[in-house]
Parts: sequence; C-alpha cells; structure tokens
Amino acid sequence: MKHIVDFLTIAEKLECEYRLTRMSDGECQSVASHSWNMATMAMVLQPYFQNDYDMQRVMELCLIHDLPEAIAHDVPLHEQTPQVRREKRVAETAAVKQILGIVQNERIADLFAEYDARQSKESHLVKALDVMDTAVQHMCAKDLAYIGSFNDGFYWKLFFGDEIAKMFDFEPVLRGVLDEIRGRVAVRLKEELNIDALGYKNENT
Repeated sequence: MKHIVDFLTIAEKLECEYRLTRMSDGECQSVASHSWNMATMAMVLQPYFQNDYDMQRVMELCLIHDLPEAIAHDVPLHEQTPQVRREKRVAETAAVKQILGIVQNERIADLFAEYDARQSKESHLVKALDVMDTAVQHMCAKDLAYIGSFNDGFYWKLFFGDEIAKMFDFEPVLRGVLDEIRGRVAVRLKEELNIDALGYKNENT
C-alpha cells in the first residue's frame, strides 16, 4: 500500500500547482482544476462527437496528462523559449520516470506514452480539450487584463489566431464551442479594454 499512498501524495500536489489562467473569482487556476475541467468537457461533449472514442481512455488521459507538473511545475506559455522548452521536456521526462518508479502501473505508463506521442485519436482529442479549457477560463475570468495587455497582447493574439482554431476542426462541435467562446471573449475585450479582437482575427484569415 505504501507505493499507492506515495503516488497519491504526488498527485495531491497538482492542487497546489497554479497556472497563469484566471478564474471567475480572480484567483489563478490550479492544474488539478484544469484537468478536472477537461474531463467534464469530454463528458458533456461526448454525444456530439462525430468520431468514436474510447471515453474511459479519454478521461484517464485528461486526468493524467499534466501529472508530471506536480514535480516539474507548470511553465507559462510566454516563457517557453526554445531553451526553456528543452529544459521543460527533460524535467517532465524525469518526473514521469519518478512517478512510474513509485506506482509501477503499466496502464499509467501507457497513458503517459500515448499522450506524449499524440498519435491516437483519444490523445488528439485530449490535447484539444487542454486548449479548450484555457478558452473557457478566458471567457470566465473576472478580469481580462492578463490576456488583454499582458506581454504586448501575446495571449489574446494567440487565442484569436488561425492556428488555435485549426486545432478544433476535426470535431465540428469543438470548433462551434470555440467560436462561441471567442465571440464572448471578444465582446468583453472590447468593452473592458477597447481591444478589437475580432478585427485582429479577420486580418489573419
């Protein structure tokens, strides 16, 4: 039982690891909350998917995809220079090895490998849900200043760019939900920060 308890001790740390994204109460989102939101989205969207997925696998991937950050920590996207990404990769690989050394569970090992390879349709869906949760937090955030003016508009420009939208085209319901969210965020950006996000998007289509 010791190895299971040791694993749960590591997993609990995701509740203490915070992302840059803000929530409706103004606080930063925890990585654990992010993973739970992804699983919730998978559940509510399932009836609308055009493709068939192993939904148990999807749920498990949602829950475990960021678990290495319990050890390696989250790195905000705007800080991820090529060198930082290399260092992040090394740290997360070591974290996975440490976790698997404790839990010694082949299914968990397979889940880590599947998400890392990003070849299965389930892992592809989970990556889209990963980005979708960030979109939801942009919509729900109490204050949009962090995506409006932070780092010369890095986050809202990324959010309204074509590359993000293309990630959702494989499932029409995902693209539809994203477009609805982007519309709502655009209204808030205009009202709160006088930023014409839809105009920026149109320039890049």
